[in-house]
Amino acid sequence: MDCPHCGVYNPEGRQVCWRCDRELPKPQEPQKPRSDPTLALRRMWILVGIALLIWLLLTWLLPLFWGGPAVSTPVP
Repeated sequence: MDCPHCGVYNPEGRQVCWRCDRELPKPQEPQKPRSDPTLALRRMWILVGIALLIWLLLTWLLPLFWGGPAVSTPVP
């Protein structure tokens, strides 16, 4: 780390600059990335939407494409 006062390099772990004898700044701990609190909620709604689309596709649209009605109607 370079001394902010005189610019001389000091090895890690030193608390005082060896040249100007001033206190070196304490190394900052790396900050943990903050997790987005709405990320889990957003993912849940995306999964719910995908599940609804799959349900819609399997129960209503595919039977129509295969040539039959989605719901069978009784013949009078």
